[in-house]
Amino acid sequence: MEPILISGTNGFLGSHLSQLFTKNHTKTYGIFRGTSQNLGVEKIHDDILSIQNIPDNVSTVLHFAALTDMQFCEENPSQCFKINVDGTKNMLELARKNDSKFILASSGHVYGKPKHLPINETFPLNPISIHAKSKMKAESLCEEYSKLYGMKIIITRIFSIYGARSPSYSIIYRIINQILTGQKIVLGNIDTKRDFLHISDFLSAINILIKTNLDGCLKFNIGYGQGISIKELCMKLVEFSKKDISVESDPNLMRSNDIEELICDNSKLKQLGWTPQLTFDEGLTQVYEWFKSNSKNLSDNA
Repeated sequence: MEPILISGTNGFLGSHLSQLFTKNHTKTYGIFRGTSQNLGVEKIHDDILSIQNIPDNVSTVLHFAALTDMQFCEENPSQCFKINVDGTKNMLELARKNDSKFILASSGHVYGKPKHLPINETFPLNPISIHAKSKMKAESLCEEYSKLYGMKIIITRIFSIYGARSPSYSIIYRIINQILTGQKIVLGNIDTKRDFLHISDFLSAINILIKTNLDGCLKFNIGYGQGISIKELCMKLVEFSKKDISVESDPNLMRSNDIEELICDNSKLKQLGWTPQLTFDEGLTQVYEWFKSNSKNLSDNA
């Protein structure tokens, strides 16, 4: 495979993507802050807002650098739009000049509160959070660049990906952290349902998309295709832990703009030959055991 560039290689998804491609001996350039944890990634810059050039042999730009903590984005809207929208525009411009394929990490939250489930790619976009609104604007930029310049662009609408190194603001991290460090789990709305996909199946989806010769600007949902409530998720993890831990819902932790159910229709991606390999229980067992083995890092980052 020809060289690729990944922005955000120190993030959750970006770091796993870096490992995937370097393990496959693909020349991988990275844009990231600080020191990369991924051997084999060649750093070319640390800020998507100011980078002006990329290597001219880059075949594909995977743009995964973004603010993804929804609460932080609500509290810092200006910063959210600057990084998620202006950063995307800058990366699109670099890809355009280099004639590179472009893959954007968007979010299933751009659909807002769907009228029925599951959600396919033709559903109208109705984002209700600052983070989701910024992703919708980033998608619009991708559509314009593809239309004006004939760029090959893939927009990935990502649902709830989990796995080793899940960020501290993710629901998986927060639940496991409370199991390992306390006597009860306290969250906001535990009746909401989400579509969880293990990181390994997410990586296989990206691997297929990057190798498939597609024209124009196309959108693909990436998710398992089934939903589970946060309460059920908690009970499964408590069962794996073999601990006697209660689960509580605290109204003070509930979001006013929360979405009751987000479950994707992944049939468009499956038409390319992709299918999830891990059941939810298999993936959840793996991630629980990983966090348990790395519990010192977990508590240090709590």
